[in-house]
Parts: sequence; structure tokens; C-alpha cells
Amino acid sequence: MLTTLFQDPVPAQAGDNFGGTTEVHPVGVAALAMLMALTLLLPRRWSALPVCLLLCFIPAGQRIVIATVDFTFIRLLFGVVWLRVLVRSEWRPIVWNHLDRAMVLWGGVTIVSGTLMAGTLTVFVNRTGTVLDTLMVFFFFRQLIRSHEDLLAVATQFLFCSFAVVVFFAIENRTHRNMFAMFGGVPAITDIRDGRLRCQGAFAHSILAGCFWACLIPLYWLRGWLRADWILPVFGTVTAIAIVGLCASSTPVMALAFGMVGLGAWFLRGALRWYRWLIVAWLCVLHFILMKMPVWHLLARVDVVGGSTGWHRYHLVDKFFVFFEEWFLLGTMRTGHWGPGLHDVTNQFVAEGVNGGLARLLVFCWIVYLAFAGISRSLRLPAAGRSYQLASWALGTAMFMHCMNFIAVTYFEQIVVQWNLLLAAVSSLTLVPGAAPVRQVAQLAPA
Repeated sequence: MLTTLFQDPVPAQAGDNFGGTTEVHPVGVAALAMLMALTLLLPRRWSALPVCLLLCFIPAGQRIVIATVDFTFIRLLFGVVWLRVLVRSEWRPIVWNHLDRAMVLWGGVTIVSGTLMAGTLTVFVNRTGTVLDTLMVFFFFRQLIRSHEDLLAVATQFLFCSFAVVVFFAIENRTHRNMFAMFGGVPAITDIRDGRLRCQGAFAHSILAGCFWACLIPLYWLRGWLRADWILPVFGTVTAIAIVGLCASSTPVMALAFGMVGLGAWFLRGALRWYRWLIVAWLCVLHFILMKMPVWHLLARVDVVGGSTGWHRYHLVDKFFVFFEEWFLLGTMRTGHWGPGLHDVTNQFVAEGVNGGLARLLVFCWIVYLAFAGISRSLRLPAAGRSYQLASWALGTAMFMHCMNFIAVTYFEQIVVQWNLLLAAVSSLTLVPGAAPVRQVAQLAPA
């Protein structure tokens, strides 16, 4: 039986208890039908708005299961999105680079490793569905975002959605009840940890909800930089910070902190290469000389809002190295025997290895490297103006925030769409290796 959208069948994670069974609500069906109609009718510039609305206001638990295949609402909506692209002939050729190829390669490794590891048709179908979902999202935004204005349009759509999202989060905080529970897929009673309500709204988990909105802030600021209009970016930033606060989780708060570091590092960009090497050197000194425990034991000491599970995250990474021989070839079906609670894989890098072996982990790291390489090359482009550099820096800051999140959480459901959207924007708007820089610059529509 298939698990949730964008989520591998092993190991078990939060949010997978509603996969494999039909879960629909009449209001959800009506909303999906309306969004499908909007997808077909809206102009190209606003074609991503139905996706934004679905991600923000309909829980991912809404799905129709036919012959054990999950047709989630987001999967159904993207089917209509691609129907629109084909019917209206909106597809425009793209200049392929190594990031595009790496995404396809990641999909191939995901299907092959999962099928060989489990040896069942169910897992093959599941992995194939996961890969198709990922590539549908990535290549849709790859062809949609052709200029910085296209990126700002998508970010603005999320920004407007956030004004309604924060209201629902505030109501949940006051009533201790999640209004979106009627759709299924999210708990009716808001979770409480150390006396703090962890609101989540329509999102799969409170941590992911906070990370989702925190990682959009650099794109809001990009709107202020490029349009010299800071009213909406400021309101969007305040709203995002409010949502993060209502989530009451350390990981989104840390994402905000890393975002501030990333944005502030703009003023040190000329010496950033040296700072990166100093950080690597300092971590090596800590690991080999100053610390009695491995350097990843620092994860056990992170607790911003109270009640964090930092020790669990350290323990998971530690056992990931200990049980290397168990997962490196194709991955592993189980991690619960690694230690208490380690069936819950709360690290994206660990999840990549567990679900696809060393090959999938390396391809995932290659994707991250290519994205940062494209941003770095764009910043060093001799003819790049200040606007182009600021846009590249905003994308790099968002990438940095996501990568820091990966150390503490595994992505699934709504935030995976945002992650693939960001990768598509980087692939379209920066000089990713694998294609001639002249051709990549030429493909950018004039802003």
C-alpha cells in the first residue's frame, strides 16, 4: 500500500498514517474542482496560484486510492497543470544543465534502489509515483520561472496566502483545535510540548509548517530589493515570523536565524570563501582535538524553544555511520533497531541514504552542490548587475536555510513542493554548470 506524496515507504515517518486509504471531504473536493478550473483559466503569470492555495489550505491527507495507488489532491492538480501546459502550448524549450540532469538521475536511482531493496511491485509503483511527482513539480516551475519577475510573482502569491494562514494559526492557538482536521491528515487537537502549542494548520507537521514559511522570507526581501517597495515584504516577513512562533519548534526558529546570517553575509561576500574554510577547519578541530564526542554531537545541544529532540538527531546521525554496511548498497527497510525511536528519521541526508543507499545520497548531495555552484558562478559573472547579484544571493540564502533544515528534519508533503520550486528557480536563473553561460544568460527573459 502506498504512502503519502513525496514520501518513501521506509522508514516510517510522521504523517504517513493516512496513506493508502481514500480520504476525501466534500469541501475538499469542491475546492479541488475550483482550483482545477482556475488552473485552466488563469493567465500564465498566475498559473501557480492554485498550487499555492492547495498547499496552504488543503491537508495532504486528502486523496483517492485506486488499486492501492494514491491520487493525492496535489498529484491530481499537477496533472491538470501539465494538461494546461500542453493544451495551451505554454512549454518553452529550456537550456539543460547538470542540475536538470541530476534531478532525472535522482529519480532513476530512487526507482532502481527501492525496487531492488524491497523486491515488490508495490514499492516499484510507489517510487515511480514519487519520482513522477517530483519531476512534474520541478519541470513545471523550471519552465514557468524564466525571469526574476516570474519568481517574484510566485513568491507574492505565497505572501498573500500567508495573511490568511496566520489567521488560521492564531485561531488554532486560541482554541487548541485545528480547523483543518475535518479534511483528515492532521490532528484535531493541537499538539502540546512543554506547555507550548505547536500549531500546524493544513501542513503535515508543525516543524515543516514553520520551515515552509521561514524559507520564503529571502524571496520576499528580493521583491523589496528589485522593486524598491518594502511594504509587502515587511508584512510578509512579520507574518512568516508569526507563523514560526505559533509553530513553537526549534528548527524553524533556527531557520530564521540562519536566514539572517545568510542575508547579512551579503556584506562579507568578498571574503565568504575564507569564512567557509574557517568554519570547516574549526569543525575539524572540534571533532579531532577539542571534543570527546564526534562533532555531530553538537546537534544534541540545540534547544531554542524548549522540548527539542536534539539528542535524538545526534543519535540518529551517529548510528547512521555505525550501520553504514547495512544501508550503503541499496538502503534499508528498517531503522528502528538502530536505537530507541530511530524508526523516525529526522534528517534529510540520512533519509536519502536509508531510502536509496549511498548512490542516492551522493546524487542528492550533487544536486545541492550544483545549486550552490550555479549561484556562486552567477555572483562572479563580470557583467552581472547589482539586481542580478541580489537575486542570486536571495536564492542562495533560501538554499542555505533548507540545507540547515535538512540536518534536523526530513521533508515530506507540502514543503517538498517548495524545495523543488527553489531548485527549479536556481536552475533557471543562475549559471548552473553543464551549459554554456552565454546560452543560460540568453534564456532569461528581460526583467
